[in-house]
Amino acid sequence: MQLFVGGLSNDTTEDELSGLFSEIDGVESVTIVRDLSTGRSRGFGMVRMASDAKGEEAIKKLNGTTVDGRQIMVTRMPETLPGEMEFREWLREHADEVLKIVGVRRGYTILDYGCGPGTFTIASARIAGEQGRVYALDVRQRALERVGEEAKNEGFKNIVTMLADSSRMDVGLEDESVDAILVYDVMHDIDDKGRLLEELHRVLRRDGFLSIFPMHMGDERMLEIMDESGRFRLRDSYDPPGHKTASKILNFEKILTE
Repeated sequence: MQLFVGGLSNDTTEDELSGLFSEIDGVESVTIVRDLSTGRSRGFGMVRMASDAKGEEAIKKLNGTTVDGRQIMVTRMPETLPGEMEFREWLREHADEVLKIVGVRRGYTILDYGCGPGTFTIASARIAGEQGRVYALDVRQRALERVGEEAKNEGFKNIVTMLADSSRMDVGLEDESVDAILVYDVMHDIDDKGRLLEELHRVLRRDGFLSIFPMHMGDERMLEIMDESGRFRLRDSYDPPGHKTASKILNFEKILTE
């Protein structure tokens, strides 16, 4: 089992984190996630346990404890592939730059599917400008509230939050009404990926694009799923120079069915 350890001080080291977990047998690895550019801690880490039982023991004993004067959070997390966590954090720090490279433009209508805390929603709204619109969709009401608060603080009026029904794939938008769709660190949580791709194909404009960061899945598996769907073809991919990750940003164009 892989554990997420959040709320760490930027000064906490791997040795200190290892010491915290030393009372529990079965620790296989301890990693502090660091910024790709500066090498500084991002304030969280990952701990791999030898078994689910040992992972659950660690969560029970250590979640909510204090390290370097801070209360930490220890929870289970999906398995990550090489380079993914560092790349995800780099993406969050360079969201505006990356979205421009990917192809988001002023005046675009954008769907941020599974928007989470809204990092890419806000960046998209900044790029799209007053003439554009960003639909921030998530199954968690609290996430949408955070996005709304951030939009208000930033003065954005071009963001529309949408609460999704986790049992359905309907995004509630008209046919061919969206220029760009972002699905970043979300696909691994979707059970019926084929149905979702069908729905995203429906709302995407003919000259639009679908951008996916397939974290926890990897490029190869994501490309297999896309091929099976028969609805999108790979346009290009992106990862930062000098950094290799099992899951890059994959950009797809719509295959016309008519």
